[in-house]
This record gives sequence, structure tokens and C-alpha cells, in this order.
Amino acid sequence: MQPTITSDVVVAYAQCPRKAYLLLYSPEQGEPHEYVRILEQQRRENQARYLDRLQHIHPEVYPYTVEHLRNGSAVLRNACLQADGLAARCDVLTKVEEPSPGGQPWYEPTMCVGMYSISATQKLALAFTGYVLERLQHTLPMAGRLIAMDGTSHTVTLAKSATDLMPLLEPLQAWTTGASPEPPPIVLNKHCPLCPFHRACQAQAEQEDNLSLLHGVTARVKRQYEKKGIFTVKQLSYLFKPRKRNKRSRKPPPVTHKLELQALAIRENKIYLQELPAVSRQPVELFVDIEGVPDRQCYYLIGVLVCQADTTTPYAFWADTAWEERHIWQQFVDLVGQYPDAPIYHYGSYEPRALATLAKRYHTDSEHLTPRLVNVNQYIYGKVYFPVRSNGLKDIGHFIGAKWTSPHASGLQSLVWRHQWEATREATSKDLLLTYNAEDCRALQLLTDELSKIQGAADILSQVEFANQPKRHTTEASAQLHNQLGVMLQFAHANYDRQKIRFHQHDKDAHEERQGKTTFRRGDKTGYQGQRKVRPRPTKVVQVPHATCCATCGYAPLRPTARVSKRLLIDLVLTRHGVKKAITEYAGIQGYCPKCGKYQIPAALRTYGVRQLYGHGFKAWVTYHRVALRMSYGSIAEVLAEQFHEKEPKHYISTMMKDMGTYYAETEQRIMQHLRASPFIHADETPVNIRGVTQYAWVFTNGKYSVFKLTATREATLVHEFLTNYNGILISDFYPAYDAVRCRQQKCWVHLIRDLNNDLWAAPFDTELETFVAAVRDLIIPIMHAVQQYGLQKKHLQHFRQSVDHFYRQVILHKPYASEYVLTYQKRFIRYRENLFTFLEHDGIPWHNNTAENAIRHLAIQRDMSPSLYESIMGHYLVLLGIRQTCRAQGKSFFRFLFSGETDLDTFEARKRKR
Repeated sequence: MQPTITSDVVVAYAQCPRKAYLLLYSPEQGEPHEYVRILEQQRRENQARYLDRLQHIHPEVYPYTVEHLRNGSAVLRNACLQADGLAARCDVLTKVEEPSPGGQPWYEPTMCVGMYSISATQKLALAFTGYVLERLQHTLPMAGRLIAMDGTSHTVTLAKSATDLMPLLEPLQAWTTGASPEPPPIVLNKHCPLCPFHRACQAQAEQEDNLSLLHGVTARVKRQYEKKGIFTVKQLSYLFKPRKRNKRSRKPPPVTHKLELQALAIRENKIYLQELPAVSRQPVELFVDIEGVPDRQCYYLIGVLVCQADTTTPYAFWADTAWEERHIWQQFVDLVGQYPDAPIYHYGSYEPRALATLAKRYHTDSEHLTPRLVNVNQYIYGKVYFPVRSNGLKDIGHFIGAKWTSPHASGLQSLVWRHQWEATREATSKDLLLTYNAEDCRALQLLTDELSKIQGAADILSQVEFANQPKRHTTEASAQLHNQLGVMLQFAHANYDRQKIRFHQHDKDAHEERQGKTTFRRGDKTGYQGQRKVRPRPTKVVQVPHATCCATCGYAPLRPTARVSKRLLIDLVLTRHGVKKAITEYAGIQGYCPKCGKYQIPAALRTYGVRQLYGHGFKAWVTYHRVALRMSYGSIAEVLAEQFHEKEPKHYISTMMKDMGTYYAETEQRIMQHLRASPFIHADETPVNIRGVTQYAWVFTNGKYSVFKLTATREATLVHEFLTNYNGILISDFYPAYDAVRCRQQKCWVHLIRDLNNDLWAAPFDTELETFVAAVRDLIIPIMHAVQQYGLQKKHLQHFRQSVDHFYRQVILHKPYASEYVLTYQKRFIRYRENLFTFLEHDGIPWHNNTAENAIRHLAIQRDMSPSLYESIMGHYLVLLGIRQTCRAQGKSFFRFLFSGETDLDTFEARKRKR
């Protein structure tokens, strides 16, 4: 049998599609909340009163029948409207005096509600009733009326409400006309406490670890996560990634609630801090909680907890009726007036709205009151993440130890208790309300104390963790390991020769005492000399010889003519004190070819175009500022206009870069030849954004020569092509694509040490991992001592092969481990046994890949400064970047090399300035 769509089903679908499905198809309809039964009782009482008044006004009030509807009776009561699988109940149908468009009698619906104010769901139910009525009378009613508890009639325009109705009605009709529809997924929301299926859905959601268990996960948000393959709260917790604040941004980051971090707090059962709470405590403090009846817009209980020194005094201002509201308001104002400097703590936005309403209603000056209000929720939202599913006071309160006498205590339940008290005047209901209000105040005080505790002792509280910089827990033995592993990472630094590293603290202290002075560190400022504007010299003219041979047919000699060809060249030339602009005009007479009858320009001018041109020095200046100084095209254009009075569009600068990249292609080929002849090559890669598409830039370097290449993917095809027939050693990280390269390899120990260090921080109490890292430490530190003392010399390092073999026998091979971390490293050491210790068997082979990382860092910085690059220019840019890094490694001036016009770096030497 096809189920019938009622107004309750339509309203339920607007709140939760699953609720509508269960109302249609579930045999178990559940128990509605007590507040829902109260509203239904009030609706019936309101209906009886309204019908009673209506019968006094209209003597001819008939019960609803189809016959009375067609006959056009003036007023019909208790209508049960049914049409096309739809059913709606209507308290009163009132005939419209004006004739309908079809000439038939037509009606407008009237419905009674059990509240004093009108809600959106009640308007929706009225719109559905009007829609069903349209099916019967073939005319949509213009308006309908909702009768509130106080007898007020609220008119609703049904034509406007119909637009909100159809998106809800169409999927419901698809259910009822289809075959065995699937139940919608569970999405818990704010309507759940009133739903008769709440317990069943909550239990299933708990079993599924449903995402909607977290407050703020709507159906839309849930679908977005499911598209990413995230279906549970636990899975969501792994999405959180610590973010560093953008130091360049002047505006503070927006405060947002991160669901991933909330899930992480629940998974770890810890309090996570996005930002420390900044609670300012005072000697005297007031904690306020207000109870009211929202649909009546009245307040009957104001609870205040006064805390000073070590004493707390609770106050409860109770109103039996709405007439006593003024009295409790005045009591509250008098009490807070006794403590003019005390902050008034509250939780959420309900109390400020209530206080503003009462102040306006009773003409109270609230200017002294409003600035004292402190919303404790502002210290929590987006800043402090408790391991609970919402930021509600009850959820957080239960976690921090607050207690409520009633297990059902909530704002919704307080409405039930108030109704019961008004109906019976029994002291039990009043006591429940007073106790609930006082416990809310105490929970708020306890929460404020907890936030203050976190503010002052977050670093040492074990249950508190920092979101963006997690605490690092360690044992005494692990702390020593961390220090020594950190020293090893510093030892791999490019500047270690100038700043020697001591592997033991007492060695470092003795060294510092002997030195007795501060060393210079890379990155310290040494001063900056600003650029100076150079005035261009006057224009000069250079005469060039005329052509002697026809470029078309080869005839010679040509006849001199009176025609003159000219070309203008704007260039920048180096001077003793800087760079100056030179404007040169080249002129020469044209020759005439009597054989083909064409005029020929001088050969020296054929290399220039007919329009104004820029010389090599000008392009060199642009290239240096783009590649070496990382300036944007817009900034370069601005400097050109300011200093040299040359206004060129940004795209012309990229054209200059292409010309220079083509010009120095020969230089790149020479660098590649040097690399392939080198005993070792470092390789590394980094992603770059090419117009929204991720591509990869690769670097190959030996510390003296560097080459950069671009590929569309991270596949190692380029590496294989570049190293074809290479007989040296490839030094790289542990990216698996390098493993298939057919040459000897050395894996980067810095990457391995960094991974060991990070995992030891992540699992500080994994004793098996700690023992394993200690064994690696004992193996590698003597080797590092030898490298520091003797350098990378085979004769001093090869005897460590015995130590390596012993390490593998005792620690790696056939050794059972239980720790997942250690098992992972055991596999890595077995896989890369030969590639980890290649440097022991050869002279001058580095044990780390920092050289490649240092070479590619320049590109990484440029990538961060220019989030989106262009593929058409990227290849030329990488050619020039390779030359720049090569010049830098060899101590040559990239700037002067570009201006020299030479293409062979090996023969180029920057001339020293005479003094």
C-alpha cells in the first residue's frame, strides 16, 4: 500500500530526510519528546477555544465534508483534506467572498498552533495544507492564517511559501511512487532531541562513528567529506594538519572551528589549543544563567553565582508569573550594582539577548551593564578544543567534572519543568529548575577556572596539547639521542667548515672557551647599498660599412646609393661605478644589386630588427633581477621605468628571458658534460605550480655545476635519460624512483637521521625504537668523527665496513621486532644496505644530499613567491637558474658573466677592479 504524505512528513523532511522516511515506512514510530506532547496538548486547547469563539461569530459552522466544500458553505471545521496521495488536517476552512477564477467556491485554510509565536515549520505546514486544498478546489488560496496561543491571527501568503514547498515535496513523491526507496543516511542535527527516532539514530550513529556526531557537521559538510573518502570521526581526525601563520599578513587569521581538530581531540582524548585562552580574572566575579520561555519572550529565573576570595554565594530570582518579571529584573540589577567592577560571565548569546530585552522592556540604562558581559564561549570557539562532540556547556562540563542532578537536564527539559510547575504549582518542578540553574552557574565557573588553568600551565599539563606545535615528550636517554642526532644534521650543513660542530657538549663548551669570540653566521645583515639612478649619455651614431655582396643572389660588388639604413639599440653597459644606459644609432648606406634589382642593407644591421631593440646588456640586467634577485615581472618593469625611463609591458620581460635562455643553451650543454664526467651527481626534485597544474623541477649538481629540468610528472624518466651510461655515483633521497637508475648510489643520511629523530619524538615511550636509534647512533657517530677529522677519504673510512657488518648482524638481519617504527626501518636498512655506505669505499663521496637541496632551495623560494608560473618561460628560466647556481658555487659573478656575453663559464673570469 502506498504511504500517504502528510504535513508532519513534509515538515519532518525539511528538518531531516531520515525522519520523514521513518514516519512513512518504519513500523516503530517511537516516543515523542515530552515537550512535543505539551505543544500538541496546547494546540488542541487553542483549537477548542478558537472554534468556540468562531461559532459565536459565525452561527453556520459546518463539519467538513466534500459535499459542504462543493456547496460553498461559509465555514468548515476539522477538515481532513486528501488528494493524490497527500493528506492534510486543517482546523478551519473559510470561504472567500470573491469568486474564484473558475467560478467555483474556494476557501482559505486556518490552523491553530500550540505556541505564542509562529515558526517556519508551522508556516510550511500551512503551505502544504494550501497545496492539498488547491488540488481539491483547483485554485491556490491567496493566504492562510495561523492562530497563536494568545488568539492572535497571523496571515501567511501561500503563493510565496509554495516555492519552499516544492523542493521538499518532489523527493517525497518519488519515494511513495517508487519501489523500495533506500533510507537516507543518518545526519544528526539540532532537531534530534524532539524526534521520536532520536535514540535509535543516536545508537546507530555511535556504532558507525558517524561524522554528524560532531556538532556543525551538516548534510552538506558530510557529503563533502565523503567525497574525500572520510566517513567516520576517527578518519576525520587524521585530516588535521598543523598550519603556520602567514607572517606577511597584517590581519589576524579568522577564528573558525576546525572539525578535523575537534575529531583529533576526541581520538587522543586531549585538549588541543589553537590559541591560548586569554581569560582576565578579577577578585570578584559574577556567573549568570537565565531561564525563559522563548515563544512567550518572557523570563522567569535569573541565577547569579557571586565568587569572591574563597566564598561563593548563589542567588536565584524567581518569577511565578510574567507580571513578576519586572521584580526579578530589578533584583538582578541591584545585585550586580553592588559589584560595579566585577565581570559578568555567561555562556553563549542567549543571556546578552535576554538582558538587552529586559533592559529595553523596563527602561533600564544598560550602558554600565553591557561592557561587563564576558562570553566564555569566545575563549573556546576555534581556540580550545575539548575532547567532546560540541562546545555546549553540558558536553564540556561533563568532561571537566561538572555535575547535574537530573540526567535529562537541558534547556529543552527546563521548558517541560516550567510547564509542569505552571500546571500544578508543585514544588518538585520548581526545585528541579532552581537546581538546574544553579548547577549551570557552577559549571560555568568551573569552566572558567579550567580555562585559566590551561592559560597558565598549558606547557606542563599532560592532557593539553598544542595544535600547531605539538609537545615533544621524551625520556632522559632519548633527550641525549635527540641532541646528538641534531648535531649530526648540523654537521651536514654547508657552513660546517666555518662553524665546527662538536658531537659532545663538553667539547663544544671547551671550544667556545678557546675561541672567545662570536662567529659570523650566514643570514646576518652586512648592509645594503641602494641603487643609484644613472643619467644616460647623449645619443651617439656609429657608421657601419655598406654591404659588398647581394644577400639574395650573391652578386658582387654592389653599387653605393644615397639611401641610408638606421637601427637604434638601447643597451646597459657596466661602468666602474655601476650601470649606465647607452643609446646607440647604427647607420650605413644601402647597396644596389643590378642583377636582381634589390637594395641591400649593411651586413652589420641585418642582425637587428626594423624596430627599436634592446641589447644584450639590457637583457642581462633583466635576467639577473629575475633569476638572482627573484623580482617579479611587475617589479622589474617598475624599476626599468623609474631608473632607466624605459616603459615596457611585463610580457616583454618574459620575451627577454626566452632570448637569454636560448642564447645560453650552449652553456647548459657544457655544464651537463661536466656533470656526466663528475664522479658523483646529486639529484633532487620539487613540485612547481604551472598555471594551476603541478609539475616537477629537477636539479642535478655536483657542488660545482648545476642543471635544472622540468617534467610534467614525478616519474624518473628524465633521471634515467640524464644518467644514461653514467659511471659515477648518484646521491639522492629515498624516493623509490631513483632506485632503478643503473649506477652506483649513495642514499642521504640526513633524510634517514631526520626520520629517526621525528619518529622518536612521535613515540617517546617506544623503548624498542629508542634502543634501535641508539644502535644507529653508535654506528654513525664514529664515522662522522672520522669524516670531520680526515675528510671523505677512503683510507680512513673503509675500515668502518666491519662496524657496518657487525651492526647488520646484531641489529638488522634476522632480528624480530614488535615496534611498527622499527620494522619499517629494518626493511629500509635491508633494502639500502649497499647504498647507505657507498661513501666508505670511495674518495670524496658525500654522505648526504644537502648539496642538491641547497641548489634547489632558490627555486623553492621563487615558487613560494610566485604561486603560479608559465610553462612557456619555465624551461628558459631553469636554464638561467642552473647557470646562476653554477656561478655561485664557483665563486663567479653571475651578474658580470651575463654582461660579458660569453657562453663558456670555464674560460670566464671576473676581472678584479684595480684600486
